[in-house]
Amino acid sequence: MNKTKQTTNWFLKFALSFLAIVGVINTLLFVIAPLLPTKLAQFILPGGFFLLALAVIFTFCFAFYWNNKEKKELVNSEKITSWFITLVRYWIAFLLFDFGFQKLFETNFAYSYHINDSLVKTLSGTELTWNYFAYSYGLSVILALFQIVGSILLLFRRTTLLGVTLLLPVVLNIVLINVFYQIGPITLFTSILITLGLLYLVYQQNVDIIGFFNQYKNTLPSIGNAISRTAARLLCVLIPCLFVLYYNYDVYRSKKYFGKWKVESLSRNGNLISDQAWEKDTLAWKVIYFEQRGKLLYCPNPNLYIDSVSIFMKYEYDENIDALKVISFENNPKSPDTIPVQINKFNGTSMEWNMIFNKDTLQMKLKKETK
Repeated sequence: MNKTKQTTNWFLKFALSFLAIVGVINTLLFVIAPLLPTKLAQFILPGGFFLLALAVIFTFCFAFYWNNKEKKELVNSEKITSWFITLVRYWIAFLLFDFGFQKLFETNFAYSYHINDSLVKTLSGTELTWNYFAYSYGLSVILALFQIVGSILLLFRRTTLLGVTLLLPVVLNIVLINVFYQIGPITLFTSILITLGLLYLVYQQNVDIIGFFNQYKNTLPSIGNAISRTAARLLCVLIPCLFVLYYNYDVYRSKKYFGKWKVESLSRNGNLISDQAWEKDTLAWKVIYFEQRGKLLYCPNPNLYIDSVSIFMKYEYDENIDALKVISFENNPKSPDTIPVQINKFNGTSMEWNMIFNKDTLQMKLKKETK
């Protein structure tokens, strides 16, 4: 029996076995599941979980077996490691080839007609993500090329690290999207598995990577002394941070007004405007959007925002006297009108506005719509 050339602890053996065996099983399920007849669809999920559970149990036991045999020098760990690393490289490449080609041929992120005609607030995280990436085929092609080229590089030992370098940022971004946009447990599991596989491939060459960075340190002469360099570094951090904090404070002074305000009643020159007037009168506003960065949008449609019939204004807020001025560009964009707004009975969820617009005296009762 050949003497063991490479030794690792049990956890690393388990990690590699898990990534290789569970990764291969997950890849097979990924390919086979869509090909099964519809009548078997109900068994796909439980059957898949059962096979993955068996793979995890087998991996756990095999890691103990491998570790024990290695201690007794009865197994060639280097050969097993080589096999498992190859399996990891190939199943990752296989899946990413699949995802990449789907993007190229517009199977993944294909244009969705019903999603495109849906209100944004009604879309799920998956639908939002799909619609966002489907907007630009060019971006999909770039992502696909990263996945395809990186996968090609994974197929060769000499270019594995270069392939990981291309793929890891892309796959990490996919994991974050899957987590925070709640794409789905199967997709999330697969993306995490791919990420862990890539990270293990990086770990396999950690000595060479550290050596590379140590070897190619910047050899140019330092500028200034240690104190000036430290001060410059601190300023690079502090100045942007302080600027954003100040800007954020300025923006959020009017935070209590931020939101979507429904116009419960609108009177013009003392005359109450009917609830149905908005259908013909674009100045019979039904919703006022009070946005950050001094933006106000007056919309006549109570159901959705339509830019072509809405009016955009800016606002200025004086927190010292709790006063609001709106700036209208409707009549003269080059010399806009500044209109004082009298706010009464504000309690956080409702208020009354009195203002003059286009020489008309307006009184509005507003109610804030909660999320």
